[in-house]
Amino acid sequence: MKRIVFIIAIFSLMGLKTIAQSPVNFHNGNVQYHFFINTIPSEFNYPLIGFVNNVNGNHESIQLGFVNSTSGNFGGIQVGFVNNVDGSVVGLQSGFVNNAGADVKGIQNGFINNVDGKVSGLQNGFINSVDGPVYGMQNGFVNSTEDVLIGLQCGFINSVGTLKGVQYGFINSAETLTGVQLGFINSVDNLDKGLPIGFLSFVKNGGYKAIEIGTTGIYPVNIAFKTGIREFYTYPMLAYDWRMADDRLAFGYGIGSNIDISDKLFINPEMDWLHQVSMDFNHFTTLRCNIGLSVGRCIELVAGPSLVWHFKIDSADFHQNYTEWDSSIVSVNDLKIGFNAAIRFKF
Repeated sequence: MKRIVFIIAIFSLMGLKTIAQSPVNFHNGNVQYHFFINTIPSEFNYPLIGFVNNVNGNHESIQLGFVNSTSGNFGGIQVGFVNNVDGSVVGLQSGFVNNAGADVKGIQNGFINNVDGKVSGLQNGFINSVDGPVYGMQNGFVNSTEDVLIGLQCGFINSVGTLKGVQYGFINSAETLTGVQLGFINSVDNLDKGLPIGFLSFVKNGGYKAIEIGTTGIYPVNIAFKTGIREFYTYPMLAYDWRMADDRLAFGYGIGSNIDISDKLFINPEMDWLHQVSMDFNHFTTLRCNIGLSVGRCIELVAGPSLVWHFKIDSADFHQNYTEWDSSIVSVNDLKIGFNAAIRFKF
Protein backbone atom coordinates (compact mmCIF):
# COMPACT_ATOMS: atom_id res chain seq x y z
CA MET A 1 0.00 0.00 0.00
CA LYS A 2 2.82 2.44 0.90
CA ARG A 3 4.53 1.62 -2.42
CA ILE A 4 1.35 2.48 -4.36
CA VAL A 5 0.99 5.80 -2.51
CA PHE A 6 4.63 6.62 -3.21
CA ILE A 7 4.25 5.89 -6.94
CA ILE A 8 1.12 8.06 -7.12
CA ALA A 9 2.94 10.90 -5.37
CA ILE A 10 5.88 10.68 -7.78
CA PHE A 11 3.62 10.85 -10.81
CA SER A 12 1.70 13.76 -9.26
CA LEU A 13 4.89 15.78 -8.68
CA MET A 14 6.03 15.06 -12.22
CA GLY A 15 2.70 16.33 -13.51
CA LEU A 16 2.93 19.54 -11.47
CA LYS A 17 6.47 20.13 -12.69
CA THR A 18 5.37 19.66 -16.29
CA ILE A 19 2.52 22.15 -15.84
CA ALA A 20 4.80 24.65 -14.10
CA GLN A 21 7.39 24.51 -16.88
CA SER A 22 4.95 24.60 -19.77
CA PRO A 23 2.96 27.60 -21.01
CA VAL A 24 -0.71 27.44 -20.11
CA ASN A 25 -3.42 29.45 -21.88
CA PHE A 26 -5.64 31.49 -19.57
CA HIS A 27 -8.15 34.07 -20.76
CA ASN A 28 -6.46 34.04 -24.16
CA GLY A 29 -3.15 34.98 -22.53
CA ASN A 30 0.10 33.15 -21.98
CA VAL A 31 0.71 32.01 -18.38
CA GLN A 32 4.24 30.84 -17.62
CA TYR A 33 5.13 29.67 -14.13
CA HIS A 34 8.79 28.74 -14.15
CA PHE A 35 9.35 29.82 -10.55
CA PHE A 36 12.57 31.51 -11.71
CA ILE A 37 10.86 33.68 -14.36
CA ASN A 38 7.09 34.03 -14.18
CA THR A 39 5.01 35.75 -16.86
CA ILE A 40 1.25 36.19 -16.73
CA PRO A 41 -1.33 38.17 -18.70
CA SER A 42 -3.61 40.94 -17.50
CA GLU A 43 -6.21 40.16 -14.81
CA PHE A 44 -4.55 36.85 -13.86
CA ASN A 45 -4.91 37.76 -10.18
CA TYR A 46 -2.90 35.00 -8.54
CA PRO A 47 0.27 35.44 -6.47
CA LEU A 48 3.60 35.61 -8.27
CA ILE A 49 6.61 34.20 -6.43
CA GLY A 50 9.89 34.00 -8.34
CA PHE A 51 13.20 35.63 -9.17
CA VAL A 52 11.62 37.69 -11.98
CA ASN A 53 7.87 38.33 -12.08
CA ASN A 54 6.36 39.95 -15.15
CA VAL A 55 2.74 40.98 -15.73
CA ASN A 56 1.56 42.03 -19.18
CA GLY A 57 -1.30 44.22 -18.00
CA ASN A 58 -3.11 44.69 -14.69
CA HIS A 59 -2.56 42.62 -11.55
CA GLU A 60 -4.26 42.53 -8.14
CA SER A 61 -2.48 40.17 -5.78
CA ILE A 62 1.02 39.61 -4.40
CA GLN A 63 4.34 39.85 -6.22
CA LEU A 64 7.36 38.49 -4.38
CA GLY A 65 10.67 38.37 -6.23
CA PHE A 66 13.99 40.01 -7.03
CA VAL A 67 12.49 41.96 -9.96
CA ASN A 68 8.76 42.65 -10.22
CA SER A 69 7.33 44.37 -13.30
CA THR A 70 3.75 45.25 -14.22
CA SER A 71 2.89 47.01 -17.47
CA GLY A 72 -0.58 48.06 -16.28
CA ASN A 73 -2.04 48.93 -12.88
CA PHE A 74 -1.21 47.05 -9.70
CA GLY A 75 -3.17 46.50 -6.50
CA GLY A 76 -1.78 44.55 -3.58
CA ILE A 77 1.74 43.95 -2.26
CA GLN A 78 4.90 44.14 -4.36
CA VAL A 79 8.09 43.08 -2.54
CA GLY A 80 11.45 42.81 -4.28
CA PHE A 81 14.80 44.41 -5.01
CA VAL A 82 13.36 46.31 -8.02
CA ASN A 83 9.62 46.98 -8.29
CA ASN A 84 8.17 48.68 -11.36
CA VAL A 85 4.58 49.46 -12.28
CA ASP A 86 3.88 51.42 -15.46
CA GLY A 87 0.40 52.37 -14.26
CA SER A 88 -1.08 53.13 -10.83
CA VAL A 89 -0.36 51.38 -7.54
CA VAL A 90 -2.89 50.76 -4.80
CA GLY A 91 -1.22 49.06 -1.86
CA LEU A 92 2.46 48.55 -1.01
CA GLN A 93 5.71 48.69 -2.93
CA SER A 94 8.68 47.61 -0.83
CA GLY A 95 12.17 47.21 -2.26
CA PHE A 96 15.51 48.84 -3.01
CA VAL A 97 14.06 50.68 -6.05
CA ASN A 98 10.33 51.35 -6.40
CA ASN A 99 8.80 53.06 -9.42
CA ALA A 100 5.24 53.90 -10.40
CA GLY A 101 4.39 55.43 -13.78
CA ALA A 102 1.09 56.90 -12.58
CA ASP A 103 -0.50 57.44 -9.13
CA VAL A 104 0.27 55.70 -5.84
CA LYS A 105 -2.38 55.24 -3.19
CA GLY A 106 -0.65 53.51 -0.31
CA ILE A 107 3.01 53.10 0.69
CA GLN A 108 6.32 53.11 -1.11
CA ASN A 109 9.12 51.84 1.12
CA GLY A 110 12.65 51.54 -0.25
CA PHE A 111 16.03 53.14 -0.89
CA ILE A 112 14.83 54.98 -4.03
CA ASN A 113 11.14 55.72 -4.54
CA ASN A 114 9.79 57.43 -7.65
CA VAL A 115 6.24 58.30 -8.72
CA ASP A 116 5.38 60.01 -11.99
CA GLY A 117 1.83 60.81 -10.86
CA LYS A 118 0.45 61.76 -7.45
CA VAL A 119 0.89 60.11 -4.04
CA SER A 120 -1.86 59.62 -1.49
CA GLY A 121 -0.09 58.01 1.43
CA LEU A 122 3.55 57.56 2.45
CA GLN A 123 6.92 57.52 0.75
CA ASN A 124 9.66 56.23 3.03
CA GLY A 125 13.22 55.89 1.73
CA PHE A 126 16.62 57.45 1.19
CA ILE A 127 15.50 59.30 -1.97
CA ASN A 128 11.81 60.06 -2.58
CA SER A 129 10.67 61.76 -5.78
CA VAL A 130 7.16 62.66 -6.99
CA ASP A 131 6.27 64.56 -10.15
CA GLY A 132 2.66 65.21 -9.13
CA PRO A 133 1.05 66.30 -5.85
CA VAL A 134 1.53 64.54 -2.51
CA TYR A 135 -1.27 64.08 -0.01
CA GLY A 136 0.45 62.55 2.97
CA MET A 137 4.10 62.23 3.97
CA GLN A 138 7.56 61.95 2.47
CA ASN A 139 10.21 60.67 4.86
CA GLY A 140 13.81 60.26 3.70
CA PHE A 141 17.26 61.79 3.27
CA VAL A 142 16.22 63.60 0.05
CA ASN A 143 12.55 64.37 -0.62
CA SER A 144 11.34 66.07 -3.81
CA THR A 145 7.84 67.02 -4.96
CA GLU A 146 7.45 69.17 -8.04
CA ASP A 147 3.76 69.89 -7.41
CA VAL A 148 1.85 70.67 -4.20
CA LEU A 149 2.44 68.82 -0.94
CA ILE A 150 -0.35 68.73 1.62
CA GLY A 151 1.14 67.04 4.64
CA LEU A 152 4.71 66.54 5.87
CA GLN A 153 8.17 66.37 4.34
CA CYS A 154 10.79 65.08 6.76
CA GLY A 155 14.41 64.68 5.65
CA PHE A 156 17.88 66.18 5.33
CA ILE A 157 17.02 67.95 2.03
CA ASN A 158 13.39 68.75 1.20
CA SER A 159 12.12 70.37 -1.99
CA VAL A 160 8.52 71.13 -2.98
CA GLY A 161 6.58 73.23 -5.45
CA THR A 162 3.81 74.45 -3.15
CA LEU A 163 3.90 73.55 0.53
CA LYS A 164 0.63 73.37 2.46
CA GLY A 165 1.90 71.65 5.55
CA VAL A 166 5.27 71.21 7.26
CA GLN A 167 8.82 70.80 6.00
CA TYR A 168 11.25 69.52 8.62
CA GLY A 169 14.90 69.09 7.69
CA PHE A 170 18.38 70.55 7.42
CA ILE A 171 17.70 72.29 4.08
CA ASN A 172 14.11 73.13 3.06
CA SER A 173 13.09 74.63 -0.27
CA ALA A 174 9.65 75.67 -1.50
CA GLU A 175 8.50 77.69 -4.49
CA THR A 176 5.35 78.79 -2.63
CA LEU A 177 4.96 78.52 1.15
CA THR A 178 1.60 78.43 2.89
CA GLY A 179 2.76 76.23 5.75
CA VAL A 180 5.72 75.97 8.12
CA GLN A 181 9.38 75.29 7.43
CA LEU A 182 11.54 74.02 10.28
CA GLY A 183 15.19 73.66 9.38
CA PHE A 184 18.74 74.94 9.47
CA ILE A 185 18.42 76.70 6.09
CA ASN A 186 15.05 77.55 4.54
CA SER A 187 14.49 78.90 1.04
CA VAL A 188 11.18 80.26 -0.29
CA ASP A 189 10.42 81.93 -3.63
CA ASN A 190 6.92 83.18 -2.80
CA LEU A 191 5.45 83.60 0.67
CA ASP A 192 1.70 83.06 1.10
CA LYS A 193 0.75 83.08 4.78
CA GLY A 194 3.66 80.82 5.67
CA LEU A 195 6.32 80.82 8.36
CA PRO A 196 9.95 79.75 7.84
CA ILE A 197 11.76 78.99 11.10
CA GLY A 198 15.45 78.15 10.99
CA PHE A 199 19.00 79.28 11.53
CA LEU A 200 18.78 81.21 8.25
CA SER A 201 15.66 81.69 6.12
CA PHE A 202 15.73 83.28 2.68
CA VAL A 203 12.44 84.50 1.18
CA LYS A 204 12.66 85.91 -2.34
CA ASN A 205 9.22 87.54 -2.61
CA GLY A 206 7.50 88.73 0.57
CA GLY A 207 10.51 88.28 2.82
CA TYR A 208 12.71 90.52 4.94
CA LYS A 209 16.42 91.08 4.28
CA ALA A 210 18.52 93.87 5.79
CA ILE A 211 22.09 94.81 6.69
CA GLU A 212 22.23 96.53 10.07
CA ILE A 213 25.00 98.75 11.42
CA GLY A 214 24.62 99.79 15.03
CA THR A 215 26.15 100.55 18.38
CA THR A 216 25.57 99.27 21.92
CA GLY A 217 26.98 99.85 25.36
CA ILE A 218 28.97 96.62 25.02
CA TYR A 219 30.55 97.01 21.58
CA PRO A 220 30.61 100.32 19.69
CA VAL A 221 30.45 98.67 16.25
CA ASN A 222 27.92 95.94 15.42
CA ILE A 223 27.11 94.52 12.00
CA ALA A 224 24.27 92.04 11.44
CA PHE A 225 22.59 90.36 8.48
CA LYS A 226 18.86 89.99 9.13
CA THR A 227 16.87 87.56 7.02
CA GLY A 228 13.49 85.84 7.13
CA ILE A 229 10.13 87.58 7.26
CA ARG A 230 9.10 90.71 9.12
CA GLU A 231 7.19 88.68 11.70
CA PHE A 232 10.21 86.46 12.44
CA TYR A 233 13.79 86.84 11.30
CA THR A 234 17.22 85.63 12.40
CA TYR A 235 20.63 87.24 12.15
CA PRO A 236 24.29 86.34 12.46
CA MET A 237 26.30 89.26 13.80
CA LEU A 238 29.82 90.56 14.35
CA ALA A 239 30.94 93.12 16.93
CA TYR A 240 34.15 95.11 17.25
CA ASP A 241 35.71 97.32 19.92
CA TRP A 242 38.88 99.20 18.90
CA ARG A 243 39.30 100.55 22.43
CA MET A 244 40.38 97.18 23.81
CA ALA A 245 44.00 96.09 23.70
CA ASP A 246 43.06 92.44 23.10
CA ASP A 247 39.96 90.41 22.34
CA ARG A 248 38.39 93.13 20.21
CA LEU A 249 36.17 90.86 18.11
CA ALA A 250 32.96 89.03 19.02
CA PHE A 251 30.44 86.99 17.04
CA GLY A 252 26.85 86.02 17.73
CA TYR A 253 23.38 85.13 16.60
CA GLY A 254 19.93 86.52 17.26
CA ILE A 255 16.22 86.41 16.57
CA GLY A 256 13.76 89.25 16.18
CA SER A 257 10.40 90.48 14.99
CA ASN A 258 8.97 93.66 13.48
CA ILE A 259 5.48 94.39 14.78
CA ASP A 260 3.94 97.14 12.69
CA ILE A 261 2.05 99.92 14.47
CA SER A 262 1.52 102.03 11.35
CA ASP A 263 3.03 102.39 7.89
CA LYS A 264 6.09 104.06 9.40
CA LEU A 265 6.35 102.93 13.03
CA PHE A 266 6.96 99.45 14.41
CA ILE A 267 7.99 97.72 17.63
CA ASN A 268 11.14 95.63 17.32
CA PRO A 269 11.80 93.06 20.08
CA GLU A 270 15.06 91.14 19.68
CA MET A 271 17.19 88.66 21.57
CA ASP A 272 20.78 87.79 20.72
CA TRP A 273 23.76 85.91 22.06
CA LEU A 274 27.23 87.41 21.62
CA HIS A 275 30.47 85.58 22.39
CA GLN A 276 33.87 87.23 22.55
CA VAL A 277 36.73 85.78 20.50
CA SER A 278 39.01 85.22 23.45
CA MET A 279 40.71 82.61 25.58
CA ASP A 280 38.26 83.63 28.27
CA PHE A 281 34.64 82.47 28.26
CA ASN A 282 33.07 85.90 27.87
CA HIS A 283 29.40 85.84 26.89
CA PHE A 284 26.62 88.42 26.53
CA THR A 285 22.90 87.64 26.27
CA THR A 286 20.87 90.72 25.31
CA LEU A 287 17.13 91.35 25.27
CA ARG A 288 16.13 94.48 23.33
CA CYS A 289 12.88 96.41 22.97
CA ASN A 290 13.35 98.84 20.10
CA ILE A 291 11.12 101.35 18.42
CA GLY A 292 11.58 101.46 14.66
CA LEU A 293 10.95 104.09 12.01
CA SER A 294 10.76 103.34 8.27
CA VAL A 295 12.42 106.01 6.14
CA GLY A 296 11.46 105.39 2.54
CA ARG A 297 11.46 101.85 1.16
CA CYS A 298 15.02 100.85 1.97
CA ILE A 299 16.02 102.39 5.31
CA GLU A 300 14.91 101.73 8.88
CA LEU A 301 16.07 103.41 12.08
CA VAL A 302 15.78 101.52 15.36
CA ALA A 303 16.67 102.43 18.94
CA GLY A 304 15.68 101.41 22.43
CA PRO A 305 16.66 100.06 25.84
CA SER A 306 18.26 96.67 26.41
CA LEU A 307 18.83 94.25 29.26
CA VAL A 308 22.23 92.50 29.15
CA TRP A 309 23.34 89.42 31.06
CA HIS A 310 27.13 89.32 31.19
CA PHE A 311 28.73 86.00 32.13
CA LYS A 312 32.49 85.48 32.19
CA ILE A 313 35.01 82.86 33.29
CA ASP A 314 38.68 83.81 33.07
CA SER A 315 40.93 81.59 30.98
CA ALA A 316 43.10 80.63 33.94
CA ASP A 317 40.06 79.06 35.61
CA PHE A 318 38.10 78.06 32.50
CA HIS A 319 40.73 75.60 31.26
CA GLN A 320 41.16 73.77 34.53
CA ASN A 321 39.52 70.39 34.98
CA TYR A 322 36.77 70.51 37.58
CA THR A 323 34.99 67.36 38.66
CA GLU A 324 32.01 69.39 39.80
CA TRP A 325 30.75 72.93 39.33
CA ASP A 326 32.49 75.59 41.38
CA SER A 327 30.85 79.02 41.30
CA SER A 328 34.07 80.67 42.46
CA ILE A 329 35.52 80.42 38.93
CA VAL A 330 32.90 82.89 37.62
CA SER A 331 34.51 86.33 37.48
CA VAL A 332 31.45 88.21 36.12
CA ASN A 333 27.78 87.32 36.44
CA ASP A 334 25.47 90.31 36.43
CA LEU A 335 22.65 92.15 34.65
CA LYS A 336 23.03 95.58 33.09
CA ILE A 337 20.60 98.01 31.52
CA GLY A 338 21.86 99.58 28.32
CA PHE A 339 20.86 101.35 25.14
CA ASN A 340 21.31 100.56 21.47
CA ALA A 341 20.72 102.28 18.15
CA ALA A 342 21.11 101.13 14.57
CA ILE A 343 20.38 101.83 10.93
CA ARG A 344 19.16 99.11 8.55
CA PHE A 345 19.48 98.94 4.80
CA LYS A 346 16.78 96.72 3.29
CA PHE A 347 17.22 94.99 -0.03
